[in-house]
Amino acid sequence: MLKALLVDDEVNNLASLEFILHHDCEGIEVIGKAQSAAQARNWLQYNTADVVFLDISMPGEDGFQFLNSISQPGFKVIFVTAYNEYALRAIKASAVDYILKPLSIDELKRAVEKIRIALNSVMAAEQNSQLLHHLLETVVKKSPPQKIALPQLGSITFIDVDDIVSLQADSNYTIIHMKDMQKLVISKTLKDFEELLDENQFARIHKSYIVNLKYIKEYSTIDGGIVKMSDGNQWSISRRQLDAFLEKMKQASLMFGK
Repeated sequence: MLKALLVDDEVNNLASLEFILHHDCEGIEVIGKAQSAAQARNWLQYNTADVVFLDISMPGEDGFQFLNSISQPGFKVIFVTAYNEYALRAIKASAVDYILKPLSIDELKRAVEKIRIALNSVMAAEQNSQLLHHLLETVVKKSPPQKIALPQLGSITFIDVDDIVSLQADSNYTIIHMKDMQKLVISKTLKDFEELLDENQFARIHKSYIVNLKYIKEYSTIDGGIVKMSDGNQWSISRRQLDAFLEKMKQASLMFGK
């Protein structure tokens, strides 16, 4: 049975989350609730939890500050938040689970199941520590994520965003083409990465392709539009994405359009 601590400054949110966990999610028990980071920290001095459902936006001390105050978190974290786009980018880049408000029962069930699977892994504790550390580093920098955490087969690969040349959709997977010619196949959709990456550096040029503007070698009007990348790959530009792509290239290149 998973033991859960719920942290949210709104009493109604705590009650709603506890109700759904109790009635719709098997194998989890709410053993503690806190309405502030201070209350949660005090609770953890005398109790242990497998997972903390944590609100980000709380008065005084937010969820990130709370995590930063815990030297060695021995629990998994699921953010339950209605927070802004920047915070979600940081969370996604660190591969930490989150659920948006208003709560979805199906999303909550999936999150609980992921926690259960992760806690059965011998490497779960170390991975959890690495992911939370990466998240807090990203938050402190207050800039688009510089690294992305990619959990794979019992390990975590951290890649530099700046080293991504392009991303290619493959059904529900994404093939990441790196500047060293390495290819990574990730079980995330291209849309997941589009929401994560900095739109000033990356451009969606087709339903199947996202490119890093700094690695574009040539743009050709052949066959409607083709982008040639520095690694030799060539990707088609869809007509609906063409104007947005050209505008981004004007911003990325001093000579473009002159």
